Amino acid sequence: MGTLNSISPFTGETQFEPIAESTAADVEAVVARSAAASAAWARLVPTERARALRAIADALDADPASLAELAHQETALGADRLVGEIARTTFQLRLFAEELESGRLLATEVDEALAGLPPVGHPRLVRKYVALGPVAVFGAGNFPFAFGQLGGDTASALAAGCTVIVKDHPGHPHLAQTLTSLAQTALAGAGFDADVFQSVRGMAAGAALVAHPAVQAGAFTGSQKAGRALFDIASSRPEPIPFYGELGSMNPVFITQAALESRRDELATELATSLTMGRGQLCTKPSVIFVPDDQAFIDALVAALSAVAPGQLLSPLSLERYVQGVSGVAGVSGVTELIPTSAGSDLTVAPGLLATSYENFLQNSEELLEECFGPVGLIVRCSSETDFDTAIGHLEGALVATVQAVPGPDAELARHLVDELSFIAGRVVVNGWPTGLAVTPWQHHGGPYPASTSVLHTSVGSQAMMRFVRPVVIQNVSDDQWPGLL
Repeated sequence: MGTLNSISPFTGETQFEPIAESTAADVEAVVARSAAASAAWARLVPTERARALRAIADALDADPASLAELAHQETALGADRLVGEIARTTFQLRLFAEELESGRLLATEVDEALAGLPPVGHPRLVRKYVALGPVAVFGAGNFPFAFGQLGGDTASALAAGCTVIVKDHPGHPHLAQTLTSLAQTALAGAGFDADVFQSVRGMAAGAALVAHPAVQAGAFTGSQKAGRALFDIASSRPEPIPFYGELGSMNPVFITQAALESRRDELATELATSLTMGRGQLCTKPSVIFVPDDQAFIDALVAALSAVAPGQLLSPLSLERYVQGVSGVAGVSGVTELIPTSAGSDLTVAPGLLATSYENFLQNSEELLEECFGPVGLIVRCSSETDFDTAIGHLEGALVATVQAVPGPDAELARHLVDELSFIAGRVVVNGWPTGLAVTPWQHHGGPYPASTSVLHTSVGSQAMMRFVRPVVIQNVSDDQWPGLL
Protein backbone atom coordinates (compact mmCIF):
# COMPACT_ATOMS: atom_id res chain seq x y z
CA MET A 1 0.00 0.00 0.00
CA GLY A 2 1.37 3.41 -0.97
CA THR A 3 1.29 6.55 1.11
CA LEU A 4 0.62 10.22 0.45
CA ASN A 5 2.95 12.79 1.95
CA SER A 6 2.07 16.41 2.46
CA ILE A 7 4.88 18.48 0.90
CA SER A 8 5.51 22.00 2.14
CA PRO A 9 5.49 24.46 -0.78
CA PHE A 10 7.85 26.65 1.24
CA THR A 11 10.64 24.12 1.83
CA GLY A 12 9.90 21.17 -0.44
CA GLU A 13 10.13 18.92 2.61
CA THR A 14 7.52 16.47 3.90
CA GLN A 15 5.27 17.67 6.70
CA PHE A 16 2.64 16.07 8.95
CA GLU A 17 2.04 12.33 9.10
CA PRO A 18 1.89 10.26 5.89
CA ILE A 19 -1.57 9.11 4.79
CA ALA A 20 -2.24 5.64 3.44
CA GLU A 21 -3.56 5.45 -0.10
CA SER A 22 -6.83 3.62 -0.65
CA THR A 23 -6.51 -0.02 -1.64
CA ALA A 24 -8.72 -1.70 -4.23
CA ALA A 25 -10.72 -3.18 -1.35
CA ASP A 26 -11.10 0.30 0.18
CA VAL A 27 -12.47 1.67 -3.10
CA GLU A 28 -14.94 -1.22 -3.39
CA ALA A 29 -16.18 -0.61 0.16
CA VAL A 30 -16.56 3.15 -0.36
CA VAL A 31 -18.43 2.72 -3.64
CA ALA A 32 -20.69 0.09 -2.09
CA ARG A 33 -21.64 2.45 0.73
CA SER A 34 -22.18 5.29 -1.71
CA ALA A 35 -24.41 3.14 -3.91
CA ALA A 36 -26.37 1.94 -0.89
CA ALA A 37 -27.02 5.52 0.20
CA SER A 38 -27.84 6.72 -3.31
CA ALA A 39 -31.53 5.85 -3.67
CA ALA A 40 -32.61 7.35 -0.36
CA TRP A 41 -30.62 10.53 -0.99
CA ALA A 42 -32.10 10.94 -4.48
CA ARG A 43 -35.65 10.48 -3.15
CA LEU A 44 -35.31 13.09 -0.44
CA VAL A 45 -37.48 16.13 -1.06
CA PRO A 46 -35.29 18.94 -2.42
CA THR A 47 -35.74 21.07 0.68
CA GLU A 48 -34.14 18.32 2.78
CA ARG A 49 -31.10 18.17 0.50
CA ALA A 50 -30.98 21.96 0.83
CA ARG A 51 -30.86 21.56 4.61
CA ALA A 52 -27.92 19.16 4.25
CA LEU A 53 -25.99 21.63 2.07
CA ARG A 54 -26.59 24.39 4.59
CA ALA A 55 -25.32 22.13 7.37
CA ILE A 56 -22.03 21.64 5.51
CA ALA A 57 -21.78 25.39 4.82
CA ASP A 58 -22.35 26.18 8.50
CA ALA A 59 -19.62 23.72 9.49
CA LEU A 60 -17.15 25.42 7.13
CA ASP A 61 -18.07 28.82 8.53
CA ALA A 62 -17.55 27.69 12.12
CA ASP A 63 -13.75 28.07 12.05
CA PRO A 64 -12.52 29.36 8.68
CA ALA A 65 -9.24 30.69 10.08
CA SER A 66 -8.01 27.22 11.14
CA LEU A 67 -9.03 25.65 7.85
CA ALA A 68 -7.36 28.45 5.89
CA GLU A 69 -4.13 28.10 7.85
CA LEU A 70 -3.97 24.36 7.18
CA ALA A 71 -4.65 24.97 3.50
CA HIS A 72 -1.95 27.65 3.40
CA GLN A 73 0.61 25.25 4.88
CA GLU A 74 -0.12 22.81 2.04
CA THR A 75 -0.62 25.27 -0.87
CA ALA A 76 1.10 28.61 -0.01
CA LEU A 77 -1.97 30.40 -1.34
CA GLY A 78 -2.16 32.78 1.61
CA ALA A 79 -4.38 32.45 4.66
CA ASP A 80 -6.28 35.68 3.98
CA ARG A 81 -7.08 34.66 0.41
CA LEU A 82 -8.13 31.21 1.59
CA VAL A 83 -10.53 32.64 4.18
CA GLY A 84 -12.17 34.47 1.28
CA GLU A 85 -12.25 31.26 -0.72
CA ILE A 86 -14.06 29.50 2.12
CA ALA A 87 -16.69 32.25 1.97
CA ARG A 88 -17.06 31.62 -1.75
CA THR A 89 -17.44 27.91 -1.06
CA THR A 90 -20.19 28.37 1.51
CA PHE A 91 -21.87 30.85 -0.85
CA GLN A 92 -21.94 28.12 -3.51
CA LEU A 93 -23.39 25.56 -1.12
CA ARG A 94 -26.13 27.95 -0.07
CA LEU A 95 -26.79 28.99 -3.68
CA PHE A 96 -27.63 25.38 -4.55
CA ALA A 97 -29.71 25.14 -1.39
CA GLU A 98 -31.70 28.16 -2.58
CA GLU A 99 -32.19 26.59 -6.00
CA LEU A 100 -33.55 23.43 -4.37
CA GLU A 101 -35.88 25.43 -2.15
CA SER A 102 -37.19 27.47 -5.09
CA GLY A 103 -37.67 24.40 -7.30
CA ARG A 104 -36.69 26.34 -10.42
CA LEU A 105 -34.19 23.95 -11.97
CA LEU A 106 -35.67 20.57 -11.07
CA ALA A 107 -39.28 21.58 -11.62
CA THR A 108 -41.67 18.96 -12.97
CA GLU A 109 -43.11 20.04 -16.32
CA VAL A 110 -46.49 18.91 -17.69
CA ASP A 111 -47.89 18.71 -21.22
CA GLU A 112 -51.61 18.19 -20.72
CA ALA A 113 -53.33 15.72 -23.04
CA LEU A 114 -54.56 16.96 -26.41
CA ALA A 115 -57.12 15.10 -28.49
CA GLY A 116 -56.14 13.84 -31.90
CA LEU A 117 -53.29 11.99 -33.50
CA PRO A 118 -49.60 12.86 -33.29
CA PRO A 119 -47.87 15.21 -33.85
CA VAL A 120 -50.62 17.53 -32.55
CA GLY A 121 -52.51 15.14 -30.30
CA HIS A 122 -50.80 13.36 -27.43
CA PRO A 123 -51.51 11.81 -24.03
CA ARG A 124 -50.67 13.57 -20.78
CA LEU A 125 -46.88 13.82 -20.40
CA VAL A 126 -45.10 14.60 -17.14
CA ARG A 127 -41.41 15.37 -17.44
CA LYS A 128 -39.33 15.07 -14.25
CA TYR A 129 -35.65 14.71 -13.38
CA VAL A 130 -33.90 11.82 -11.70
CA ALA A 131 -30.39 11.75 -10.24
CA LEU A 132 -27.76 9.77 -12.13
CA GLY A 133 -26.28 8.02 -9.09
CA PRO A 134 -22.86 8.10 -7.39
CA VAL A 135 -20.49 10.73 -8.81
CA ALA A 136 -16.68 10.69 -8.71
CA VAL A 137 -15.25 14.18 -8.10
CA PHE A 138 -11.65 15.26 -8.72
CA GLY A 139 -10.98 18.69 -7.21
CA ALA A 140 -8.40 21.32 -8.08
CA GLY A 141 -5.10 22.06 -6.38
CA ASN A 142 -5.28 25.84 -6.92
CA PHE A 143 -8.71 26.26 -5.27
CA PRO A 144 -8.72 23.69 -2.46
CA PHE A 145 -12.09 24.90 -1.16
CA ALA A 146 -14.13 26.45 -4.00
CA PHE A 147 -13.10 23.88 -6.62
CA GLY A 148 -11.91 21.23 -4.18
CA GLN A 149 -13.31 18.72 -1.73
CA LEU A 150 -16.53 20.64 -1.01
CA GLY A 151 -16.48 22.89 -4.07
CA GLY A 152 -18.88 23.45 -6.91
CA ASP A 153 -18.75 19.93 -8.36
CA THR A 154 -19.50 18.34 -4.99
CA ALA A 155 -22.19 20.88 -4.10
CA SER A 156 -23.95 20.61 -7.46
CA ALA A 157 -23.88 16.80 -7.47
CA LEU A 158 -25.27 16.60 -3.93
CA ALA A 159 -27.93 19.14 -4.85
CA ALA A 160 -28.93 17.06 -7.87
CA GLY A 161 -29.53 14.06 -5.61
CA CYS A 162 -26.30 12.19 -6.29
CA THR A 163 -24.00 10.75 -3.67
CA VAL A 164 -20.38 11.90 -4.04
CA ILE A 165 -16.99 10.22 -3.76
CA VAL A 166 -14.04 12.61 -3.95
CA LYS A 167 -10.54 11.57 -4.91
CA ASP A 168 -8.44 13.55 -2.45
CA HIS A 169 -6.01 15.96 -4.09
CA PRO A 170 -2.38 14.93 -3.45
CA GLY A 171 -1.32 18.56 -3.14
CA HIS A 172 -3.30 19.07 0.07
CA PRO A 173 -4.00 15.59 1.49
CA HIS A 174 -4.40 16.63 5.13
CA LEU A 175 -6.82 19.41 4.24
CA ALA A 176 -8.79 16.93 2.11
CA GLN A 177 -9.10 14.50 5.01
CA THR A 178 -10.11 17.31 7.35
CA LEU A 179 -12.83 18.50 4.99
CA THR A 180 -14.20 15.00 4.47
CA SER A 181 -14.46 14.52 8.21
CA LEU A 182 -16.05 17.95 8.64
CA ALA A 183 -18.71 17.26 5.99
CA GLN A 184 -19.54 13.79 7.29
CA THR A 185 -19.86 15.09 10.84
CA ALA A 186 -22.10 17.92 9.66
CA LEU A 187 -24.33 15.53 7.67
CA ALA A 188 -24.65 13.07 10.52
CA GLY A 189 -25.33 15.86 13.00
CA ALA A 190 -28.17 17.11 10.83
CA GLY A 191 -29.71 13.63 10.64
CA PHE A 192 -28.43 12.54 7.22
CA ASP A 193 -26.49 9.47 6.13
CA ALA A 194 -22.81 10.46 6.20
CA ASP A 195 -22.13 7.97 3.40
CA VAL A 196 -23.60 10.39 0.85
CA PHE A 197 -20.16 12.06 0.93
CA GLN A 198 -16.94 10.03 1.06
CA SER A 199 -13.41 10.15 -0.29
CA VAL A 200 -10.56 7.93 -1.46
CA ARG A 201 -6.84 8.57 -1.89
CA GLY A 202 -4.28 7.81 -4.60
CA MET A 203 -4.05 7.83 -8.39
CA ALA A 204 -4.98 4.18 -8.73
CA ALA A 205 -8.03 4.74 -6.54
CA GLY A 206 -9.12 7.66 -8.74
CA ALA A 207 -8.87 5.59 -11.91
CA ALA A 208 -10.74 2.73 -10.23
CA LEU A 209 -13.53 5.11 -9.25
CA VAL A 210 -14.14 6.24 -12.82
CA ALA A 211 -14.04 2.63 -14.06
CA HIS A 212 -16.37 1.27 -11.37
CA PRO A 213 -19.75 0.18 -12.78
CA ALA A 214 -21.66 1.72 -9.84
CA VAL A 215 -20.24 5.20 -10.48
CA GLN A 216 -22.51 7.07 -12.89
CA ALA A 217 -20.64 10.30 -13.66
CA GLY A 218 -17.32 12.05 -13.16
CA ALA A 219 -16.35 15.69 -12.58
CA PHE A 220 -12.75 16.90 -12.82
CA THR A 221 -10.79 20.14 -12.56
CA GLY A 222 -7.11 19.95 -13.42
CA SER A 223 -4.57 19.36 -16.16
CA GLN A 224 -5.30 18.33 -19.73
CA LYS A 225 -3.16 15.20 -19.41
CA ALA A 226 -4.81 13.83 -16.26
CA GLY A 227 -8.29 14.91 -17.30
CA ARG A 228 -8.01 13.32 -20.71
CA ALA A 229 -6.78 10.04 -19.19
CA LEU A 230 -9.82 9.87 -16.90
CA PHE A 231 -12.16 10.94 -19.71
CA ASP A 232 -10.85 8.06 -21.82
CA ILE A 233 -11.56 5.61 -18.98
CA ALA A 234 -15.09 6.97 -18.62
CA SER A 235 -15.70 6.74 -22.36
CA SER A 236 -14.26 3.24 -22.84
CA ARG A 237 -16.24 1.54 -20.07
CA PRO A 238 -18.71 -1.17 -21.16
CA GLU A 239 -21.33 1.34 -20.00
CA PRO A 240 -19.83 4.79 -20.74
CA ILE A 241 -20.62 7.62 -18.36
CA PRO A 242 -20.59 11.40 -18.68
CA PHE A 243 -17.30 12.93 -17.59
CA TYR A 244 -17.32 16.67 -17.01
CA GLY A 245 -13.71 17.74 -17.18
CA GLU A 246 -12.46 21.31 -16.92
CA LEU A 247 -8.94 21.03 -18.30
CA GLY A 248 -7.75 24.64 -18.52
CA SER A 249 -6.78 26.60 -21.61
CA MET A 250 -4.67 29.29 -23.20
CA ASN A 251 -7.03 32.25 -22.83
CA PRO A 252 -6.56 34.92 -25.53
CA VAL A 253 -6.73 38.69 -25.15
CA PHE A 254 -7.22 41.10 -28.07
CA ILE A 255 -6.41 44.79 -27.58
CA THR A 256 -7.37 47.30 -30.26
CA GLN A 257 -5.31 50.30 -31.36
CA ALA A 258 -7.97 52.68 -30.08
CA ALA A 259 -7.88 51.01 -26.65
CA LEU A 260 -4.11 51.40 -26.53
CA GLU A 261 -4.30 55.07 -27.42
CA SER A 262 -7.00 55.83 -24.86
CA ARG A 263 -5.73 53.86 -21.81
CA ARG A 264 -2.33 52.32 -22.55
CA ASP A 265 -0.88 52.47 -19.01
CA GLU A 266 -4.15 51.42 -17.39
CA LEU A 267 -4.37 48.35 -19.62
CA ALA A 268 -0.78 47.38 -18.84
CA THR A 269 -1.37 47.64 -15.08
CA GLU A 270 -4.65 45.73 -15.21
CA LEU A 271 -3.21 43.00 -17.42
CA ALA A 272 -0.26 42.53 -15.05
CA THR A 273 -2.66 42.20 -12.11
CA SER A 274 -4.87 39.66 -13.88
CA LEU A 275 -1.93 37.64 -15.22
CA THR A 276 -0.29 37.30 -11.79
CA MET A 277 -3.44 36.85 -9.68
CA GLY A 278 -2.99 33.70 -7.62
CA ARG A 279 0.60 33.66 -8.96
CA GLY A 280 -0.82 32.89 -12.39
CA GLN A 281 -2.26 29.61 -11.18
CA LEU A 282 -5.80 30.30 -12.40
CA CYS A 283 -7.45 28.48 -15.29
CA THR A 284 -8.90 31.83 -16.40
CA LYS A 285 -5.52 33.61 -16.51
CA PRO A 286 -4.98 35.78 -19.64
CA SER A 287 -2.32 33.76 -21.43
CA VAL A 288 -1.68 34.99 -24.97
CA ILE A 289 -2.12 38.68 -25.76
CA PHE A 290 -2.62 39.91 -29.32
CA VAL A 291 -1.90 43.60 -29.64
CA PRO A 292 -0.81 46.05 -32.36
CA ASP A 293 2.93 46.47 -32.01
CA ASP A 294 3.29 49.26 -29.44
CA GLN A 295 6.58 49.51 -27.57
CA ALA A 296 5.22 51.96 -25.00
CA PHE A 297 2.53 49.45 -23.96
CA ILE A 298 5.05 46.63 -23.73
CA ASP A 299 7.41 48.81 -21.66
CA ALA A 300 4.55 49.64 -19.29
CA LEU A 301 3.60 45.96 -19.01
CA VAL A 302 7.20 44.95 -18.30
CA ALA A 303 7.39 47.60 -15.58
CA ALA A 304 4.10 46.50 -14.00
CA LEU A 305 5.06 42.80 -14.00
CA SER A 306 8.54 43.53 -12.67
CA ALA A 307 6.98 45.25 -9.68
CA VAL A 308 5.09 42.11 -8.63
CA ALA A 309 6.84 40.28 -5.80
CA PRO A 310 7.92 36.65 -6.28
CA GLY A 311 5.95 33.93 -4.51
CA GLN A 312 5.62 30.18 -4.11
CA LEU A 313 3.73 28.00 -6.54
CA LEU A 314 1.49 25.26 -5.21
CA SER A 315 4.15 22.57 -4.88
CA PRO A 316 7.62 21.52 -6.01
CA LEU A 317 5.94 19.57 -8.83
CA SER A 318 4.03 22.69 -9.89
CA LEU A 319 7.31 24.61 -9.99
CA GLU A 320 8.99 21.90 -12.04
CA ARG A 321 6.16 21.78 -14.58
CA TYR A 322 6.03 25.56 -14.81
CA VAL A 323 9.75 25.94 -15.45
CA GLN A 324 9.67 23.16 -18.06
CA GLY A 325 6.64 24.68 -19.77
CA VAL A 326 8.08 28.17 -19.95
CA SER A 327 11.44 26.83 -21.15
CA GLY A 328 9.68 24.96 -23.92
CA VAL A 329 7.82 28.04 -25.18
CA ALA A 330 10.83 30.34 -24.72
CA GLY A 331 12.92 27.89 -26.73
CA VAL A 332 10.73 28.18 -29.82
CA SER A 333 12.50 30.04 -32.60
CA GLY A 334 11.49 33.68 -32.77
CA VAL A 335 10.44 34.01 -29.10
CA THR A 336 12.02 36.74 -26.98
CA GLU A 337 12.13 36.71 -23.18
CA LEU A 338 11.16 40.25 -22.20
CA ILE A 339 11.26 39.20 -18.54
CA PRO A 340 13.18 35.94 -18.08
CA THR A 341 11.53 33.41 -15.82
CA SER A 342 13.36 33.09 -12.53
CA ALA A 343 12.91 30.40 -9.86
CA GLY A 344 14.43 30.76 -6.42
CA SER A 345 15.94 28.09 -4.22
CA ASP A 346 13.03 28.61 -1.83
CA LEU A 347 10.52 27.44 -4.50
CA THR A 348 9.48 30.99 -5.45
CA VAL A 349 8.99 32.36 -8.95
CA ALA A 350 8.85 35.91 -10.28
CA PRO A 351 6.55 36.90 -13.17
CA GLY A 352 7.85 36.36 -16.69
CA LEU A 353 6.90 37.75 -20.10
CA LEU A 354 7.58 36.32 -23.57
CA ALA A 355 6.99 37.93 -26.95
CA THR A 356 6.87 36.88 -30.57
CA SER A 357 5.78 38.26 -33.91
CA TYR A 358 2.40 37.60 -35.48
CA GLU A 359 4.06 35.76 -38.35
CA ASN A 360 6.00 33.52 -35.99
CA PHE A 361 2.84 32.78 -34.02
CA LEU A 362 1.09 31.56 -37.16
CA GLN A 363 4.07 29.38 -38.04
CA ASN A 364 4.54 27.87 -34.57
CA SER A 365 1.14 28.24 -32.89
CA GLU A 366 0.95 24.62 -31.73
CA GLU A 367 4.20 24.91 -29.77
CA LEU A 368 3.45 28.42 -28.51
CA LEU A 369 0.01 27.53 -27.18
CA GLU A 370 1.37 25.23 -24.49
CA GLU A 371 -0.26 26.13 -21.16
CA CYS A 372 2.25 27.33 -18.55
CA PHE A 373 0.47 27.26 -15.21
CA GLY A 374 2.04 30.21 -13.46
CA PRO A 375 2.77 33.97 -13.75
CA VAL A 376 3.83 34.26 -17.38
CA GLY A 377 2.21 35.55 -20.56
CA LEU A 378 2.97 35.60 -24.27
CA ILE A 379 2.69 38.85 -26.24
CA VAL A 380 2.00 38.48 -29.96
CA ARG A 381 3.02 41.67 -31.80
CA CYS A 382 0.52 42.30 -34.61
CA SER A 383 0.78 44.86 -37.41
CA SER A 384 -2.82 45.94 -36.78
CA GLU A 385 -6.26 44.58 -35.89
CA THR A 386 -6.42 43.06 -39.38
CA ASP A 387 -4.24 40.23 -38.04
CA PHE A 388 -6.77 39.24 -35.37
CA ASP A 389 -9.07 37.13 -37.57
CA THR A 390 -6.35 34.80 -38.77
CA ALA A 391 -4.93 34.51 -35.26
CA ILE A 392 -8.32 33.39 -33.91
CA GLY A 393 -8.32 30.62 -36.49
CA HIS A 394 -5.15 29.20 -34.92
CA LEU A 395 -6.49 29.12 -31.35
CA GLU A 396 -7.75 26.08 -29.46
CA GLY A 397 -10.93 25.95 -27.41
CA ALA A 398 -10.72 28.27 -24.40
CA LEU A 399 -12.59 28.88 -21.19
CA VAL A 400 -12.59 32.63 -21.76
CA ALA A 401 -11.49 35.25 -24.26
CA THR A 402 -11.07 38.99 -23.69
CA VAL A 403 -11.57 42.03 -25.92
CA GLN A 404 -10.27 45.47 -24.95
CA ALA A 405 -11.83 48.13 -27.20
CA VAL A 406 -13.35 51.61 -27.22
CA PRO A 407 -17.14 52.03 -27.51
CA GLY A 408 -17.98 53.98 -30.63
CA PRO A 409 -14.77 53.84 -32.68
CA ASP A 410 -14.44 50.07 -32.18
CA ALA A 411 -18.16 49.19 -32.31
CA GLU A 412 -18.04 47.13 -35.49
CA LEU A 413 -14.66 45.55 -34.71
CA ALA A 414 -15.75 44.59 -31.20
CA ARG A 415 -18.98 43.05 -32.52
CA HIS A 416 -16.99 41.02 -35.01
CA LEU A 417 -14.42 39.87 -32.44
CA VAL A 418 -17.07 38.82 -29.92
CA ASP A 419 -18.89 36.90 -32.64
CA GLU A 420 -15.73 35.09 -33.76
CA LEU A 421 -14.48 34.40 -30.25
CA SER A 422 -17.85 32.94 -29.28
CA PHE A 423 -16.99 29.96 -31.49
CA ILE A 424 -13.86 29.11 -29.48
CA ALA A 425 -14.61 30.28 -25.93
CA GLY A 426 -17.26 29.62 -23.30
CA ARG A 427 -17.14 33.20 -21.98
CA VAL A 428 -16.17 36.44 -23.73
CA VAL A 429 -15.20 39.46 -21.58
CA VAL A 430 -15.42 42.96 -23.06
CA ASN A 431 -13.40 45.72 -21.36
CA GLY A 432 -12.76 43.64 -18.26
CA TRP A 433 -10.38 40.86 -17.31
CA PRO A 434 -11.07 37.11 -17.20
CA THR A 435 -9.86 36.38 -13.66
CA GLY A 436 -12.40 36.66 -10.88
CA LEU A 437 -15.26 34.35 -11.85
CA ALA A 438 -18.67 35.33 -10.50
CA VAL A 439 -20.83 32.52 -9.09
CA THR A 440 -24.26 33.31 -10.50
CA PRO A 441 -27.21 31.27 -11.78
CA TRP A 442 -26.31 31.83 -15.45
CA GLN A 443 -22.52 31.79 -15.31
CA HIS A 444 -20.76 29.48 -17.75
CA HIS A 445 -17.36 28.01 -16.94
CA GLY A 446 -16.52 25.70 -19.80
CA GLY A 447 -15.58 25.86 -23.45
CA PRO A 448 -14.71 23.84 -26.53
CA TYR A 449 -12.15 21.07 -26.05
CA PRO A 450 -9.52 21.12 -24.63
CA ALA A 451 -10.95 23.73 -22.26
CA SER A 452 -13.57 21.19 -21.17
CA THR A 453 -14.80 17.76 -22.20
CA SER A 454 -18.47 18.71 -22.33
CA VAL A 455 -18.97 22.00 -24.11
CA LEU A 456 -22.67 22.34 -23.20
CA HIS A 457 -22.14 22.29 -19.45
CA THR A 458 -20.63 24.49 -16.76
CA SER A 459 -18.86 23.72 -13.49
CA VAL A 460 -19.79 27.11 -11.96
CA GLY A 461 -23.24 28.50 -11.25
CA SER A 462 -26.66 26.98 -10.67
CA GLN A 463 -26.78 25.17 -14.00
CA ALA A 464 -23.92 22.94 -12.83
CA MET A 465 -26.37 20.70 -10.98
CA MET A 466 -28.13 19.81 -14.25
CA ARG A 467 -25.04 17.79 -15.25
CA PHE A 468 -26.01 15.11 -12.76
CA VAL A 469 -29.67 14.52 -13.57
CA ARG A 470 -31.49 13.10 -16.56
CA PRO A 471 -35.07 13.72 -17.71
CA VAL A 472 -37.76 11.02 -17.52
CA VAL A 473 -41.24 11.36 -19.03
CA ILE A 474 -44.18 9.63 -17.33
CA GLN A 475 -47.08 9.13 -19.73
CA ASN A 476 -50.83 8.77 -19.02
CA VAL A 477 -50.57 9.51 -15.30
CA SER A 478 -52.34 12.17 -13.23
CA ASP A 479 -52.41 12.85 -9.48
CA ASP A 480 -56.14 12.27 -9.14
CA GLN A 481 -56.00 8.84 -10.77
CA TRP A 482 -52.66 7.78 -9.30
CA PRO A 483 -52.08 9.63 -6.02
CA GLY A 484 -48.47 9.54 -4.95
CA LEU A 485 -47.19 7.95 -8.17
CA LEU A 486 -45.64 11.16 -9.45
